[in-house]
Amino acid sequence: MVGIYKITNPEGKSYIGLSREIETRWNSYKHMQFQSNTLLKESFNRYGPTNHIFEVIEEIPLEENTYGKNTAVLRKRERYWISKLDTFNNGLNQNGGGSGCNAHTLESKQKISESLKGKPKPSDFGAKRKKWQHTEEFKEKVKNSPRCPVLMYDLEDNLIQEFPNQQLAADYLGVKKQAIWNVLNGYLNKKSGNKITHVRGFKFFYKV
Repeated sequence: MVGIYKITNPEGKSYIGLSREIETRWNSYKHMQFQSNTLLKESFNRYGPTNHIFEVIEEIPLEENTYGKNTAVLRKRERYWISKLDTFNNGLNQNGGGSGCNAHTLESKQKISESLKGKPKPSDFGAKRKKWQHTEEFKEKVKNSPRCPVLMYDLEDNLIQEFPNQQLAADYLGVKKQAIWNVLNGYLNKKSGNKITHVRGFKFFYKV
């Protein structure tokens, strides 16, 4: 899953992050396998990882073969949520966000490759990750989780229904989740150049 996540400690202070593999990222947090962000690590050491609430607040569908554009979208949405929830001044973020998901340079890739040559992989390499990502139970749990609620209005601005996440809104209309995301984020129609404002006669907004 790709998108923006939030981690909240028992004091109510939150951390906003982005990832192209959210399930794997949370798994690394639970096992304290991360180095960045001193405030978040201190919180984990003080209260324990299991006493923190982990939420996906926005799942972001990415376009194929456009890594740079996708990275820019992820960074923009991370900055948006850090600002909206004020997790820089009153939370666990140590900057305004938007620096994650960087692509490796050719030089860095070569150095990584050289450092790994001749080193055997563990016998269980990838086993836990695959199980974490692909069980049907987990997929269903993610699909129905109350991430960032969205509101559906008709074209006369009458509230029709609230959905706990974009996927359920898409299922309701029988469209792809990308269509809902495009409306929510004012995506431009590639042919007309105009902002996409509705899908199948309905407008969508994030619940504030």
